[in-house]
Amino acid sequence: MLRSVAFFSAAIASGLPEPFIPDDLTVDMTARRPNFLVFLIDDMGYSDTAVFGSPNHTTPHFDALVNSGMKFTQWISAAPICTPSRAALQTGRYPIRTGCMGNVEKYRVIPTPSSPGGLDPTEHLTLAHALRQAGYATGMSGKWHLGINGNSGIGSEPDSAYTPNANGYETYLGSPYTNAPMCEMDDDGISQKIATGPSFCFMTANTTVVQQPLRLENFTKSITDHAVGFLDEQGDRAMAAKNRGEQASPWFFFMSYFHVHTPLFTNRLNRGRSRGGEFGDNVEEMDDSIGEIMAALKGNQLDNNTLIFITSDNGPYQEEGWEITGRTAVYDDAGEVIGRLTGGKGQLYEGGIRMPGAAVWPGVIEAGSISDTFVSTVDIYPTLLAAAGVDVGKSYAVDGKSMLPVLEGQTTLAQHEVFLHYCGFNAFAARVFGRFKIFWATPKWYTNDPEDDSICTQCCNGVNPASKLTGTTATQLCGCTDADMDFHDPPLMFDMKNDIFELHALSEDSWPADAEADMATILSKAEKTKEAMQSEVPSKPDILGAGTCTGGLPAAIRQPCCPGCKAKGFPFPSCKSESNGECSCDNAPSPSPPRAIV
Repeated sequence: MLRSVAFFSAAIASGLPEPFIPDDLTVDMTARRPNFLVFLIDDMGYSDTAVFGSPNHTTPHFDALVNSGMKFTQWISAAPICTPSRAALQTGRYPIRTGCMGNVEKYRVIPTPSSPGGLDPTEHLTLAHALRQAGYATGMSGKWHLGINGNSGIGSEPDSAYTPNANGYETYLGSPYTNAPMCEMDDDGISQKIATGPSFCFMTANTTVVQQPLRLENFTKSITDHAVGFLDEQGDRAMAAKNRGEQASPWFFFMSYFHVHTPLFTNRLNRGRSRGGEFGDNVEEMDDSIGEIMAALKGNQLDNNTLIFITSDNGPYQEEGWEITGRTAVYDDAGEVIGRLTGGKGQLYEGGIRMPGAAVWPGVIEAGSISDTFVSTVDIYPTLLAAAGVDVGKSYAVDGKSMLPVLEGQTTLAQHEVFLHYCGFNAFAARVFGRFKIFWATPKWYTNDPEDDSICTQCCNGVNPASKLTGTTATQLCGCTDADMDFHDPPLMFDMKNDIFELHALSEDSWPADAEADMATILSKAEKTKEAMQSEVPSKPDILGAGTCTGGLPAAIRQPCCPGCKAKGFPFPSCKSESNGECSCDNAPSPSPPRAIV
């Protein structure tokens, strides 16, 4: 049975924008409509968990989750940095369609919580809004980094136009900004060690600031409790529906961690627990959270009808030094390192975009299975919508492809014939048939201290000019302008089946005998796809190199503050109380004791 969108349209919360819904969107009420749970980890490298090879981190809950479903060895992010990667997950679209990217360091992500713009729900059908049309309850915990307030006029109130709530999440607890360098915590576990920390780092419950400055050491437990509370509520609803002889309504929850993004943090009870040092403490605290959430899922008898995805948004931030960042090693079956993925966060080499990833769906996905098939984070969107019976229609462009044929064991072939890898506005690389990777351009690496082993060498380790204003010591990722790149004619081509470390560029003489097509055909497919996409969505950065989602100057009117406080100052507004003193509040839920994990 098909129902038009009007049948399920939920009331729009007061003051939030009316979301974009395609006119031809339909919902198939006979679809399976499982529940959905998506875990997204921040800046985790390919081999930062035991199940993906780490010898230094104990991650029993992450490992158990991966082993209960399908582990992917070629899960590729849609972008190598936070904001565009997250925009792709939420929309199923290349970031260039959302404007959530930039060519220069400052605007590759939304730079401050008082910057204008973000993921615009009036232009893009977000995952939560789409699932709400199918009757799904929606919730989210943690990091957003896709915008907060719009370009409100002087004297007006912040509009929350780009928040998780505006984008379809009915309940939200977390940080709508990110774990920025200025969020480094002091000895009391609060983000006030850096002068700008109290303004940049805060927690909101839906659109209301409830904790400022952020008590960073408790953040993971707070957002975990929110996720568990959501699952408990869904369990109660499912039991009540069962007692009435009815089918329970489905739900979708998005769990988005600060871990393992720097500045590193853990609750003081978790410090020093890991043989992987401070970074390992972060990994293992994140693992505890996964265990609590999975215990709640099982305890509420929701586990057998829930499709789960777990992955990271992009690779490790290697410019900050290897002592506090993740790893991209690849291990053989005996646990021996066979190599390290090239590059890291911000780059289109595998170190920046090849993620740990898995999918779990009891009764559908074979437990303990391993897939080398190419899939991408952008594919989560069409996969969930297909399982929920949501058809967005023909007028709305979705770049992701449903993974269902791969998850159900129907095929091992990549669903993308050609997948474009974007750095900012530019498609500098592409995959064909999930196997052959083409580089039209690669980043120019540089480092200020090549003799220091703690500083990476496959990176762009310059000092971010903004750090002089914020008081932090942030380092600079590689940029995406033409000046940042070395161009290749002919393009470089690598065989990702036999050379995942991108060490041996292919030629006609070295072209693999088992290739799906000849070298010229592979290159032609990639170039035609790239040209078609450029024609459909031209590259139009603003004069500063920003997209529509990431550009613009910070302003006090857009700075979130505690109730009763107002922001003042430029370029980084700070929150002041009505008496013009320091602004602070702590109405965040108190973290509960750890949930029993069974």
